[in-house]
Amino acid sequence: MRETTGPQASSPAGDRAGDGEVANQLAIEHLYLVQHIVNQVSSRFPRHIDRQELWNAGAYGLVDASRRFDPGSGIPFARYAAIRIRGAIIDSTRTRDWASRGLRRELREVRQATESFETVNGREPSVAELAGALGVAPEEIEQRRAAAARSTLLHLDQPMGMADDDLETLGDRLQDRDPSISPDDVMEGRELVGTLRTAIGFLPETQREVVRRYYLEGELLRDIAESMGVTEARVSQIRGEALNAMRAYFATEFDGVAEVDDDAPGRRRRAAFVAAVSARSTWRARIEAAETAEVLPTRRPNPWIVNSA
Repeated sequence: MRETTGPQASSPAGDRAGDGEVANQLAIEHLYLVQHIVNQVSSRFPRHIDRQELWNAGAYGLVDASRRFDPGSGIPFARYAAIRIRGAIIDSTRTRDWASRGLRRELREVRQATESFETVNGREPSVAELAGALGVAPEEIEQRRAAAARSTLLHLDQPMGMADDDLETLGDRLQDRDPSISPDDVMEGRELVGTLRTAIGFLPETQREVVRRYYLEGELLRDIAESMGVTEARVSQIRGEALNAMRAYFATEFDGVAEVDDDAPGRRRRAAFVAAVSARSTWRARIEAAETAEVLPTRRPNPWIVNSA
């Protein structure tokens, strides 16, 4: 451990504040003290306390010590800095701790009593045995544990596995996969449904009727054909032309939608349809259209789950 001696120790106290280079050099040379003290005090803090935050607080204490150090005091800088670093770490954790000092004291008592019991008996104590060792009621033990759980903070980037190669964090486990909760997914779903409803509204009347009856109302092709007075093959052709038209438009709005083959029947009508929907609808209007959009029944395949091969 390096101690300040020589000319530096004999410099007057009044010169220390103005000598920023000397203070910086002291902090750099004694930076190892921060990690050393963090290792000493970290065992006293709960696991959820971020060790990097302890180090940051200790580094601040070291810098502060380098500015306040009086070489004429006769105290080695390392000893003086260690006191300031430890104090900065403790002060920092107290300001961020949700639990009171009294609660922390009670939790330490529970932990120490538990460790003592395990050392003697080789097993974990029951609530009644722990209460007896501390001279309190069993309900008091439960209350302390409940208070400890409420005061514990967890970091989302905290690793959950014990192995070094297990990179899963608490945030990964808590990742929200419910599209009804995620704002991004909700907006994306609304835009998709609203765009589909808008596109259907721009179809020619016959195509719109076939799409509505087949996909939204779940009718069979033969029933639609019978009511329209045409063959089932013709209804299937009308449906295919309508899907190609909407698919061509969706390909201009969303990534991942395969474009319609130029050789597919109805190329000019598709181009006119895409131009009309693009020119006469807005993003806001498509979002608003989703508010009253009908849900596609699961008994029919979604027309936008298409094979792009």
